Amino acid sequence: VTVENVQITNSKNNMGGLQSDNRQRRRLAEEKKNKKKKKSDFHGTNGFMVYLPKSGEYLGIGHFHRPPGREANEYARFGHHYTHAFFTISDAPPFHLKRLSPELVLPSHAYKNDAEIIQFWSGLELLDESTLALAYGINDCEGAATTLELSVVENLLREVPQGSEVVDLMMPLKT
Repeated sequence: VTVENVQITNSKNNMGGLQSDNRQRRRLAEEKKNKKKKKSDFHGTNGFMVYLPKSGEYLGIGHFHRPPGREANEYARFGHHYTHAFFTISDAPPFHLKRLSPELVLPSHAYKNDAEIIQFWSGLELLDESTLALAYGINDCEGAATTLELSVVENLLREVPQGSEVVDLMMPLKT
């Protein structure tokens, strides 16, 4: 057996360095564990995204739970008070967030100046080059669909500086 490129050093001198390196690694790992990462609570709503060939992006919808930490109540046993946003990502790796809309809801069918307590956008499709179809659930009881002009959605989308996260861009909920 031939061993090449072996470097012999004084292990007594290296042990102190090794021990301090290990201590430093443990300290950095502990700091990383204790550091709270900013969290946006922005969730992808469905796995299907619409390709926008003119801009070379994929358009998707996501949602927020409002307010965070809400519990079951007399109106809803599970999720309620969703707001939604449109977003785009690049069409090639590395995929990243490119544009994001403000949070929004659709008007209630029963109360035109309000929104349903549970409104969950679940489907998005490009019908033609200028029209989107949006499918959504109402109060976990009914399904509905509507159409949106793509130009309206495009006007809602704002550029996201590369490297920014959703949490960096959204306004905190005021209670």
